[in-house]
Amino acid sequence: MANGTIAFDTLQTSGQITGTAKSVDTDYVVNGSAKVHMRSPADHASISESFNVSSLDDDGTGDFGINYTNNFATSTYYPMAHIPSGGSAGNSDGHCLECNSSATSSGEYQAWYGDATTNLTFIDWPSAHAHFGDLA
Repeated sequence: MANGTIAFDTLQTSGQITGTAKSVDTDYVVNGSAKVHMRSPADHASISESFNVSSLDDDGTGDFGINYTNNFATSTYYPMAHIPSGGSAGNSDGHCLECNSSATSSGEYQAWYGDATTNLTFIDWPSAHAHFGDLA
């Protein structure tokens, strides 16, 4: 069986999608879409939703790693994280996420959560991530 190439510039639905967005440029799909997304509860012991995430490392309170199924081309991809509302203040303003840039690689994102109200004491906190960049 021979393998070939299909070349096209636009993907278009056959009517299964409602609304006005029924086609999308393939460059947007390749370059503008998240290559990783993940949701996890505060203990980071499980993944509730994911794409391109193979597992999590629990490296201690507020310290965890996201391991990718397919690596990024370099370690200079663009991670984004959301820290949901909650806690004693009723919002996430007192919490922050930092990337451990010395430990983050093309195959793993290393994150730390800290409580800004207590000089960044590590805390476990639920999170959602989307990472953008070129895959290897």
